[in-house]
Amino acid sequence: MPDLTLSFMNPRLLDDVSFHPCVRFKRWEAERILSFIPPDGNFRLLSYHVSSQNLVAIPVYVKHNITFREGSSQGRFDLTLGPKQTMGKAVESVLVSSQLPRGVLNANLNPSQGTYTFDPVTKILHIFYFMFLCMEVVVMGCWKDQPTEASQS
Repeated sequence: MPDLTLSFMNPRLLDDVSFHPCVRFKRWEAERILSFIPPDGNFRLLSYHVSSQNLVAIPVYVKHNITFREGSSQGRFDLTLGPKQTMGKAVESVLVSSQLPRGVLNANLNPSQGTYTFDPVTKILHIFYFMFLCMEVVVMGCWKDQPTEASQS
C-alpha cells in the first residue's frame, strides 16, 4: 500500500477545506501536510476555495460571454482559455468544470481543442485540454431550458 504525502507552497491560501476520509486530518492540522493512503478507484482527495482576498495568479486566462436569445429559451456561452506567461513553465493540461443551470436539458459543444462530457443528471460540464501549450481555445455551446410547469399543461 502506498503511503503518500502532499505539501503545498502556501497552504494558508486554502479556505473551507474538506477532505476524503483517507486523509490523516491530525497531520494536516499540525503540519499542513496531506498524508493519506489512497483508496481503490477514483476519489476526490480534497475540496477547497481560495478567497478573493488571497489573490493568486493562475497560469491561464479565462474569458467568457453568455447570451440568451430573445423570446426563446435557448442560450449560448463562449469560453476562451489561453496560457499566461509562466516564467518558462508550461501548463500541460487544464480541466474546466461548470455547473449549468437546473433547466438545461443538454449541451451541444464545438470545442476547437480537447474533449468534453456533459452529465444531464447533475448538469455538470467537464472540458479537458491536454498538452495545453500556446493555443487559444474557444468553446461554444447552446442549451435549451426545460419547459415550465405552466407551459406543460
